[in-house]
Amino acid sequence: MELAPLTRSVACRRYRDGRMADITDDVATEIRVTLEVAGHGRRTLYAAPIDPEVLALGHAALDLLAPGTIPVVTAAEGLAFVLEARPDPRPGPRPALPGSLPAAALLGLVRRFIAEPGLWDGTGCFHRAALYDTTTGEFVVRAEDIGRHNCLDRLAGFGVRLDLCLPELVLFLSCRVTASMMHKALRAGIRMVVSRSAVTGAALAAAQDAGATLVGFARDAEERFTIFTDPSGRVGL
Repeated sequence: MELAPLTRSVACRRYRDGRMADITDDVATEIRVTLEVAGHGRRTLYAAPIDPEVLALGHAALDLLAPGTIPVVTAAEGLAFVLEARPDPRPGPRPALPGSLPAAALLGLVRRFIAEPGLWDGTGCFHRAALYDTTTGEFVVRAEDIGRHNCLDRLAGFGVRLDLCLPELVLFLSCRVTASMMHKALRAGIRMVVSRSAVTGAALAAAQDAGATLVGFARDAEERFTIFTDPSGRVGL
């Protein structure tokens, strides 16, 4: 299926330095993706025109299904997906993972995460997220979307598609960590979150209750980050 372009040019007017001018600017395209899981509900999502199936898989996994099950697409027509729940065949996570990250290494990973070319370079309209494997030293999968929650859905969808064990991986985010973002990450089983942006009090409380590691304000250019909670000692010198 051919999807819409990621952006389109529009005529608009810009005010700057006391002057008004006619200009052309790019706006991001949003598509409407629908998914239905028998016995679990139906959802409509607005997202960038990128791999709608992986978005549907991830959203179903995180927001509709019970733990221990995964979604499988049984029918698809355009941007509408029908899924069913099946037992999750992936083995349980190893307790020791994700492994620890020294401070300098963590900042280096933030630098790699931010420097990767992406859609936000052209529009400033996209968030990004990625999962990092401390055993291989690689980002195993990345996602970008207009909505930050969609980024987590996409990572979960890749987890289903690629048989990834998300609790063994570190989640990197470009966006602030709100309660809804933290709860969604915890539903994915994530044990460590590193964000370039701020952390809310409710997100911190959720991380503390779950025993997860939460790092915010991770700015490579400023060589700083803030450890809000790290009960397992995953971040060190």
